[in-house]
Amino acid sequence: MIRVRGQELHVDVMEELSFYIESFDRGSEKVDEFVSCSPFRSERTPSFSISLDTGQWIDFGADEYDLFKKGGLVKLLSFLRNETYEEAEHYLLDRYGIDISDPDVLAFTIDLQEDSSNDRIISLDEYRKYAYRHNYLATRGISEKVQRSFKVGYDKRSKAITFPWMNRNDEIVNIKYRSVKSKQFYYYGEGQPIRNHLYGMNFIHKLNITEAYIVESEIDALYLWTHGFPAVALGGSNLSSAQSKLFTRSPIENLIIAVDNDSVGEWISTAISKRLNGLMTLEKIKYPNHVKDVNDLSSDELVTVLNPNSRESTKPFLLN
Repeated sequence: MIRVRGQELHVDVMEELSFYIESFDRGSEKVDEFVSCSPFRSERTPSFSISLDTGQWIDFGADEYDLFKKGGLVKLLSFLRNETYEEAEHYLLDRYGIDISDPDVLAFTIDLQEDSSNDRIISLDEYRKYAYRHNYLATRGISEKVQRSFKVGYDKRSKAITFPWMNRNDEIVNIKYRSVKSKQFYYYGEGQPIRNHLYGMNFIHKLNITEAYIVESEIDALYLWTHGFPAVALGGSNLSSAQSKLFTRSPIENLIIAVDNDSVGEWISTAISKRLNGLMTLEKIKYPNHVKDVNDLSSDELVTVLNPNSRESTKPFLLN
């Protein structure tokens, strides 16, 4: 039983983990727990344990004051799904919450699951403290020009790359912090929900782009922009209804699916096809077996994979 916003939810913890099993190296299920290598960093010996009853987990190999030393299922899913803590709560309530067809709990459930509006805009003055550069993204093949265009910064205190998420008016609606030391990340506490936005969509509108790629992460999107291929990122493992509407209101006519080459990516690809089929032309790239995402492709491989038939409609758009 897992408690989320006052509700006791009967969550199948192992099933939730199974969607992201590639993140748990050397994983093994026991009677009431799941043990594996840490999903937050690279290691060879399993040090991560999660209770299949309560969803509480601990990473025995993490430092005592590490943000991801221990926590509950919501915190873990927010990491695996690449979304905010509140969005992970919303997901669990949607999937396991009380059936609102029961009149005795109708008002109670609606009050808990109500998605309060958040129009918070983060000013440039607030963001200015991150006006530094770390070489991490350069090692991932992302150019300085693209980093400047997307206002990528660096938080010296937490040693994390900062990715500002912007609306179509170039206003910052949230910030993602990605550690340069591990796989850990988190979001600006008071930012707007990521599920209501698409990373990079502001440039799609600004340049009136009709053909673009859709990926999961900000790094993948920036890598594609570096090589002249317009892209937007979901920032998570799902295409929300709000994000679907952003596509229909955009100039995009041809969308090329380039999500991760794993089981979660396959699930996302299917969801994208179901939501957007008929609204625009959809295509999907085919990865070589040895790569997980577009950032794993070399420059030469990228051109081959993204342009298998040298399509005339795929023309690079370079940022000014």
